[in-house]
Amino acid sequence: MVETLKRKGPEQANNTDGERTVRARRASKPKVKTGCNNCKLRRVKCDETRPQCTKCVRSGRHCDGFPAVKRTLDVAIPIAPRPAPAEQAQSPQITKKIIRKPLPPRPARKSQPTPPATPVKEEEQPLSATLYQLRGFSLNQQEGQYFQIFRTKTAGELSGFFDSEFWTRSVLQESHSEASIRHAVVALGALYKTLEKMAESPPGSPEANPTYHVDSATSHYNFALQQYSNAVTRLRESIGSNEIRSNRTILMSIVLFTCFQSFTGDHKAAITQIQSGLGLLEERRQDSRQPLVRRQGDVVEDELVQMFTRLAVQAKSYDMAFHFPEPYVIQLSPKSREPLSPDASPSSPDVDSDCSLDSHIPEVFANTQEAREALDSLCERIMRFKEQLSNFYPAPGRILPASIISSGAGFKRQLEQWGAAFEPLFKSRRNQGNTERAGINVLKMISIMTTILFVMGYSMTEMGFDNFMGPFREIVELANEVVVDEELSLAAARCGDSNNCRHKRAHGMRGFQDQFVGLATQLPLDHGDGGLFSHIKASFALDIGIVAPLFVVATKCRDRKLRREAIRLLMSSPRREGMWDSILCGKVSQWIMEVEEEGLRHFEPWDPVGANEMVPEANRVMVKQILFDLQKREAALSCGTRGTADGAYDPRTRETQIYW
Repeated sequence: MVETLKRKGPEQANNTDGERTVRARRASKPKVKTGCNNCKLRRVKCDETRPQCTKCVRSGRHCDGFPAVKRTLDVAIPIAPRPAPAEQAQSPQITKKIIRKPLPPRPARKSQPTPPATPVKEEEQPLSATLYQLRGFSLNQQEGQYFQIFRTKTAGELSGFFDSEFWTRSVLQESHSEASIRHAVVALGALYKTLEKMAESPPGSPEANPTYHVDSATSHYNFALQQYSNAVTRLRESIGSNEIRSNRTILMSIVLFTCFQSFTGDHKAAITQIQSGLGLLEERRQDSRQPLVRRQGDVVEDELVQMFTRLAVQAKSYDMAFHFPEPYVIQLSPKSREPLSPDASPSSPDVDSDCSLDSHIPEVFANTQEAREALDSLCERIMRFKEQLSNFYPAPGRILPASIISSGAGFKRQLEQWGAAFEPLFKSRRNQGNTERAGINVLKMISIMTTILFVMGYSMTEMGFDNFMGPFREIVELANEVVVDEELSLAAARCGDSNNCRHKRAHGMRGFQDQFVGLATQLPLDHGDGGLFSHIKASFALDIGIVAPLFVVATKCRDRKLRREAIRLLMSSPRREGMWDSILCGKVSQWIMEVEEEGLRHFEPWDPVGANEMVPEANRVMVKQILFDLQKREAALSCGTRGTADGAYDPRTRETQIYW
């Protein structure tokens, strides 16, 4: 070939070279190195669909997955998404090694107090037009904005008063590979933004704000509903096509869906989701005949098991307080199982719960997390035990006969052990930060509430609650400490000088809030709290906090002054903790109080006679049933004498309808 070219003239040689160049030219495309291992070996183009690529699925081959991302000094792969510059959002990205030179030290200057004249709230700023990229997936502008909101704000708020890596790490990691998780995360971020916009005082005006239609509570709420629908659809498609890699993804999706439904006030759907998750865990436990947390190589790690423990405790406590009808009664274990012995070894398959960890209680808890896990496990085992006993001893109001109270002596002893191990941590709470201190207070409140309800679960009279006046008072004091600390912290962060505070609740909010069914809302000033906690906006967390213990005080404590303080805390600091809504609980408590105080002297704080008057036994009632709709903000309530059988004549029976 070389000799032939030499014999030809220069012109012919040049033409031949041109022809060879045209024939050898290929389309210029960037080389892809991120395909699955199977497609790489076959040297075919991989579409990179996860968890199994379409090429492998269509050809009937088993997809071996994708290689791990090689980390070098030149490329950093963050767990959380990193924003790309606006000018590069739509163009191919070029990775370069950037060497940052240290900046010269800034000259020191005297600190000056921040002028309080025009404080700027972060939530007032419109969403920035930033595109976020997930590993293997791209988010459009809206999705990226809400994903960032979830990562920086929503995840922390969902954790409530405790740090939780489930929200700040596990969910974010899973969203990189599972579409249903990713859509649910975006939906929760949009709901959080909806609450922020609703908390504005006054709410945004279309005329005054040019970005109203893209940064309004309505637009955020509608986008949240759309993303939630996408999450449910994507999960169903994945299950139908066998794309789901493990039950871990299904369980995590259930937690996120439960969170969304509780957030929007659909408690029936939330209970159904929790029951589905408990059923899935029970099936896995029955298949293995081993506790989930001890199975080798199990993808359902302790973190998810603990999450379902808390959801189970929350749903069961909600059912015990509100007395839901079937099929919305949570079943923690199959009805055919024998009652659990409180002194039995937790390693026994018949005793160990599919959604609880060992209930070993040390002499002293090392930290809040250890105390929380032990209390969650203990509460779940107590509820499971009483649920199974109720199947053998059916009684009105699920009250167990006093003759078998000795069967629960072991649990009462464990509650006392937990309290002793928690005491050093509780005494040190003043040396902790606000969040840590609030978490310690909440654990103490839940332990007190659990002890009261466990003991009174064997009593046929409401008079027994008078023996717990000291614990009732401690619950109210701890809750007040949590709320006041939260108010002071928010006021200092947002306004600085209280004299220049501009955060006051606005009148006429009802019509604005009605656009967003089911969300936790703030009451207008005419409720009578005088704007005492004007910096605390309506909030949502998935864990039980202060609402459930305050509800027990407000409905079971007959100290007229103390129960009014509990109701005030419920109504003036609106929050939803899982399915526990503070406004609903406050409204129910107000009605129960009015029913019980019929015929008593009018209450005035400065009147010692009226304030110290106790509710007589003949006036005392208990909640029989609450049928409510948080999305419509209405409830049908009924109450009656404790221990009276359903259908029997009860002169104390009362029914009413409330709205808020």
